[in-house]
Amino acid sequence: MNRTKKNIVISDLHCGSDRAVFPPVISLPPLMADEKERIIRYTNNQKKLYDHLMLCAKKIRKDYKGCEKIFTINGDAIEGIHHRTIQLSAPMVDDHILIHQQVMETFLHEAGFSVKNGDVLNYVSGTETHTGYTEQRIAQHFETYNATFHDESKLNQYGRNIWFVHQWKSVGNGANEGNSIVAGLKALEYDSLVANTIMPDLVIASHYHKTALAAYTHDWITSYGIITPSFQMKTRFGQKVSAFQRNDIGLITFSVTPEGLIGIDRPMLMAQYG
Repeated sequence: MNRTKKNIVISDLHCGSDRAVFPPVISLPPLMADEKERIIRYTNNQKKLYDHLMLCAKKIRKDYKGCEKIFTINGDAIEGIHHRTIQLSAPMVDDHILIHQQVMETFLHEAGFSVKNGDVLNYVSGTETHTGYTEQRIAQHFETYNATFHDESKLNQYGRNIWFVHQWKSVGNGANEGNSIVAGLKALEYDSLVANTIMPDLVIASHYHKTALAAYTHDWITSYGIITPSFQMKTRFGQKVSAFQRNDIGLITFSVTPEGLIGIDRPMLMAQYG
């Protein structure tokens, strides 16, 4: 019997950043010969992010019981060492990998991930400035979850073509919000007509730490584009490159029924303003 597929998309966790999601406590390998371990606990801001992630997990477990769940980690799993940043909870990339693994193992457990249920875990590569080539290694860590790694993930769910990539179009600002997504969908349609290739029904991208949904209709056929939120508060670097812009924190979910109907849910966003 075919079941509704429930898709959960998380991106831009940036684990290792002191402004990103972090577990309550973690034991990391020692840096010095006279140490046995390093014990690090989350900060107040990191606690807010972690609590929201766990809140999302519990809602997923409750609401999606009996459905096949497809989890996509859509890039920038770790913070890495970039732009000479000192806003780090731990100094090494290997630390960031361990932090991400602990966060994700807890999240997947709380969300009710089950290989026996047919649940799926996909990793999509992020920005190399942040992650280098670590995300493929992270995906290999989750081999017991049957995790797969992609630069671009193209899924077909009950006849609907759903594409994932980390960096695609921006959200835009103010009255222009969503215009870039529509332009991207138009460009994909043009390419599909010229090259006689598939036009996706839904494109999921990330990177901008700000979420939006837009749609483009042509010849009575509608395609959708979504930019996902993040799990990182603004850093000093972020304040410079996205001044005065909102910074959405949370994840997105959508479903595809056996009849091929796509249902896009409101994003699970953390309350930040007001």
